Amino acid sequence: MKFLLGILFLYLSIPLSAQEYPFAKDFVNGTITLKDSTQKNGQLKWFPQQNEKLKFRENEKSDTKKYAPEDLLGFNTDSLKFVSLSNLEVYAEEYPLIGKMTKVKHTFGQLIDSGTFNIYFLVISGYNAMSGAIQTYANFLFEKKTDSGYQYAAYPFRIRMKDRKYENAKDDLYVFFKNYPDLVEKIRVYKQQDDFFAIIDAMKAAN
Repeated sequence: MKFLLGILFLYLSIPLSAQEYPFAKDFVNGTITLKDSTQKNGQLKWFPQQNEKLKFRENEKSDTKKYAPEDLLGFNTDSLKFVSLSNLEVYAEEYPLIGKMTKVKHTFGQLIDSGTFNIYFLVISGYNAMSGAIQTYANFLFEKKTDSGYQYAAYPFRIRMKDRKYENAKDDLYVFFKNYPDLVEKIRVYKQQDDFFAIIDAMKAAN
């Protein structure tokens, strides 16, 4: 899994048109899970951004249907599993400059680990006013169930911005992982130039 993520992250510094998952450009074998938990096997194609619909067909000769993230519980292909997520706040185009989070109504997130809390990886697209182009913004998203619903905390990954912005982004992680003092300390000393995979590995070990 770390190797697969490492390959994926290499593409995040390249323009959005070069973003690569196995299913980003071509149909691949996979399974979709409908809202009623029914599963369908076939071929799927999805470009990784929040406004894209997933294309699905049972085989090369069958009709292609399109599903928005809110139409499915998720999908999987090979060792990659994606879950439909709703009503999120993530780090994207407005955060590096003005520190404002971006609201995402629906998207698919790659499930990295599950347990007491879930870890997802998201690719969000947005307009970069400084470069005048569409850009990808990567986030890790953490989710856990509480008595009042679900609690989320996002953290930016390899987004160009000042170190202070990264330090501010840690605040929600401190609250989310307050019952894991060892994790909080690792997050506290983490710097932008450090390997965030070490933090993810520690989270998975605590999960």
